[in-house]
Amino acid sequence: MRAAAITTSGPPDVLRVMEFENPQAGAGQVRIRVKAAGVQPFDLAVRSSGWAPPGLEIRYPQILGNEFAGMIDQVGEDVTNFSVGDEVIGWAMLASYAKM
Repeated sequence: MRAAAITTSGPPDVLRVMEFENPQAGAGQVRIRVKAAGVQPFDLAVRSSGWAPPGLEIRYPQILGNEFAGMIDQVGEDVTNFSVGDEVIGWAMLASYAKM
């Protein structure tokens, strides 16, 4: 999977497209082929200063992005209301700037 991620905090040029292992949908999960991801002040704060809300640790390389739109391309066990090919919008903290 290719994703926009950072290896350190800093100005916009620290954001790079990097290769990561393809995630797999676990039980009760779906995997999304992201078509669009939002860019919010939260992402700017993480990228520019390494800030994280209480209880969240930034781990480099860190993928950014919280909201996405795309299509389900893999369904895990015990998923009953979604199918491969369904178009969805959603939220996944610090995981949405990605494309398979």
